[in-house]
Amino acid sequence: MTTNIDFMLKNFLELKLGVHQSHLPGVVKALRWIVILGVVQVVSYFIPTPENYYGMEHYLVLHTTMETVSIFISMMVFIVAWNSRASRYPHSLIVLSSLFFVVSFLDFSHTLSYPGMSNFFTENDTNKYLNFWMAARFIASLGLLTFALQSFERMTSRFKKYVMFLSVLTVSFVFSWLVVVHEDYFPIWFIPGSGLTPIKKDFEYLIIALNIVTAVILWKRLKSSQALDISLMWGAVCIMAMGELFFTLYTTKTGAYNVLGHLYKVIAYILIYRAVVVEAIERPYRDLEESQKNLELTVNASNTGLWDLNWLTKETSFSSVWKQQVGYAAHELANHYDTWLALLHPEDRQRAIDVFQTFLDTPSMTKYENEFRLCHKDGSYRWIFARGEKIKAANGLVERVVGSHTDITVRKVEEDRFRSAVQASPNAMIMVNAKGIIVLTNSQTESMFEYPDGGLIGLHLDNLIPRSVESSHQRNVENYLKSPSDRPMGQGRLLFARRCNGEEFRVEIGLTPITAQDGIYVLASVVDITSRIEAERRIEKLINYDLLTELPNRQLMMDRMQHAMTAAQRSGSRLALLYMNLDRFKHINDTLGHNAGDALLIEIAKRLSSIIKNTDTVARIAGDEFALVLEDVNEDDVARMAGKVLEVVATGFLFEGQEVVLTPSIGIAMFPQDGQDGESLFLSADTAMNKVKEDGRNDFRFFAKAMQQRTARMLQLESAMHHALERNQFQLLYQPQLTMDGKTVIGVEALLRWTHPELGFISPAEFIPLAESNGLIIPIGTWVLRTALLQLKSWIDAGMKPVIMAVNLSAIQFRHPNLRGMVTGILNEVALPPEYLELELTESVATADPVNAIAVMNELHNLGIRLAIDDFGTGYSSLSYLKKFKVYKLKIDQSFVRDIATDSDDRAIVTAIIQMSKGLGFRTIAEGVETQAQSDFLMAQGCDEFQGYIFSKPLPAAQALELIHTQQQANLKL
Repeated sequence: MTTNIDFMLKNFLELKLGVHQSHLPGVVKALRWIVILGVVQVVSYFIPTPENYYGMEHYLVLHTTMETVSIFISMMVFIVAWNSRASRYPHSLIVLSSLFFVVSFLDFSHTLSYPGMSNFFTENDTNKYLNFWMAARFIASLGLLTFALQSFERMTSRFKKYVMFLSVLTVSFVFSWLVVVHEDYFPIWFIPGSGLTPIKKDFEYLIIALNIVTAVILWKRLKSSQALDISLMWGAVCIMAMGELFFTLYTTKTGAYNVLGHLYKVIAYILIYRAVVVEAIERPYRDLEESQKNLELTVNASNTGLWDLNWLTKETSFSSVWKQQVGYAAHELANHYDTWLALLHPEDRQRAIDVFQTFLDTPSMTKYENEFRLCHKDGSYRWIFARGEKIKAANGLVERVVGSHTDITVRKVEEDRFRSAVQASPNAMIMVNAKGIIVLTNSQTESMFEYPDGGLIGLHLDNLIPRSVESSHQRNVENYLKSPSDRPMGQGRLLFARRCNGEEFRVEIGLTPITAQDGIYVLASVVDITSRIEAERRIEKLINYDLLTELPNRQLMMDRMQHAMTAAQRSGSRLALLYMNLDRFKHINDTLGHNAGDALLIEIAKRLSSIIKNTDTVARIAGDEFALVLEDVNEDDVARMAGKVLEVVATGFLFEGQEVVLTPSIGIAMFPQDGQDGESLFLSADTAMNKVKEDGRNDFRFFAKAMQQRTARMLQLESAMHHALERNQFQLLYQPQLTMDGKTVIGVEALLRWTHPELGFISPAEFIPLAESNGLIIPIGTWVLRTALLQLKSWIDAGMKPVIMAVNLSAIQFRHPNLRGMVTGILNEVALPPEYLELELTESVATADPVNAIAVMNELHNLGIRLAIDDFGTGYSSLSYLKKFKVYKLKIDQSFVRDIATDSDDRAIVTAIIQMSKGLGFRTIAEGVETQAQSDFLMAQGCDEFQGYIFSKPLPAAQALELIHTQQQANLKL
């Protein structure tokens, strides 16, 4: 009855719906699954949920098992589809394999993120694992849709194959990182007690829609012959759409709908596995079997070449079919033994002769069989299977040999295809007959079991089975052969195997029965899982411990600290976090090498571990950063421990005979006053540690609110500074520079000011160092120079007598390789002569690298630009270098000018600077001149110029122009 139903169903599918006959068996099989699962789905809708039902017991084990099956199937789809060809690759399979690798990776992350599993980098929760789940379902649906839209005949190159794989792999790793580190970026999918959120349901409906679209596209393609079997793929897509419906219904994540949805997904993946993986191996063998059947029909139709050899005369009668097999007409080949010899392939000739002669010379051999190649008339070679029997004379000697030739070229090609498919598999592939004799292997098999190439062929499978399990293995084989069926990977078949040297190891096996004319064969796919099992044993350590020092890592330390804070809250005690950074540790790596650095880190870890209590924790956070969590302590206890840390770290290290001394900077945060959770406590300790760094290192500091406020202020300023230029928040003020008699304005100094709409006026002493540290001083300094010179050009064009524009140059600008290009470019842009520009650099900038400073100054001096040393007297100038500097002027710092009227030391310093400048041929200018007494003293000592509030404070451009113009007009009247 089932046969009749199948027959009618196939007729309906082919005649009414237009399904191509090549797809009918697969479509019928898929429809059976769809009908069965459809009935289950409908019935499940009408089964009421019991009151107070909170889900299934042991759901975690069931969920992990189903996800593991899905992951392994996805990986098998990736592996076999990825290795489907040797040089050119089917584009559709590469797309599918790449995306299913991502699916397996996301399903793996989903499984590890499930509540109840060990924390997957961060704490597991419902939305975390649902983020991975939704991504995996969406990518699976998108991958199948992409597969359906591709041309199955289109091929792609190895390069594009790897680019495609690396692209999707990168996206998956970035996505996983975002899920683990920034879970708050993603929507809420499930609310305990309420169930699914609307966005979760809408997204599931989107996935269902994608699957439906894919099913429609595949259904249309089922109406014609395709290069790939897509019938089961169509069934898988339909079942995936059905399964996704369950994930729109559940209200508890461990309920029956959730289980059914996972089960439908597993079934869909199995169908994909059948379509992509098993079909890739079974199809060549089925084609080979079909070729053999056709060959038998050919023989029955007399399409078998016959020959009759007179061994005494070597005359041979060849049938017309025999000659046709090699492309010749009956009259074109001589009927002689030598004709056969002449047609033999050179590589086969001697072996064929030897086999035939052995048959003739061995009385016990009654049948002759051999395979060899004969040259066709067109120059190609045909594989021939020869059979024969001896006819003896009365004296017992061989008189005649009669036999047949069968062209087996097609079969040989199919065998090569089948062997290529087996060889391309990344797994070890072993094919055995019903007697357990190995008839086919691939290179991975010999490598795994450590046999020479081809060394397993002809051996019994027992050679690969450990002695301890031989009896149970034999029973399993007998039971399997009674009812052979597909046994995919991931169904708990974790067995032991034995290498050539007797070593036992763990394997996982998938079985595929293959029925041929000469009996049943079993193709086994074997994976060595020794490393995987070992990795699983180490995974806890790899996740939670630092590999170099074997100390707890940040994740484990945070987990322990959270438990400690919870206990401290209950008991009313306190705990401390000591965050330690090694001072100038990079210098160790740069000078002694990373091996020395690693050795020092290991030794520091040992020393820190030796001084803490069993209840405390020391961890390596990253690089040269360590942390200590101290429980049930007060400030005195923590200070003593910090002192011990300073002591043990500062004790010298001996590396390859050389003593190395390190110092630490330690920031301390106390719970609960400095942070209510681990992250905030870490931030406070880090802030305190940075304060130690600023204050000179090799010390410890307790966190204080002022530190946080200062850090916040710096962050606020830095953030605002990034937009200050584009929002026109900077402005220049101009302070005139005059001759000492106060009659002539010889220049102006451009001074940068910043007024923020919310922060108000910000002192240059505060924002200039910040701009130098973050690199913004380059664009800001360029803006200052261009604005100042444009202003000077505007003044000159307005009729003002030309003056010198003095612009300050920071250390960062002075060391910039394009300083000359920047300055000359702006001068050319503004169209001002270089002698109108004076660049001021501090004494410390000029003397930090005197040789380079001389070179840069020479370049600027050769361009005609004036150079001045600002804040002279506050640094440590070398007179030997100072006399080589191409400077025009020394500016006396206002700290010396301020008290010259009352302080004899300041008077002496200023007098010395002026006299030295005159001796070196430099002009001098005093800044910050505010009183007549200061001016009189400077004039008496011979100072050339001054600037300060005694004449004018820094002014906006318009006011500065008015003041200078007034001064110049007054001079003209004189």
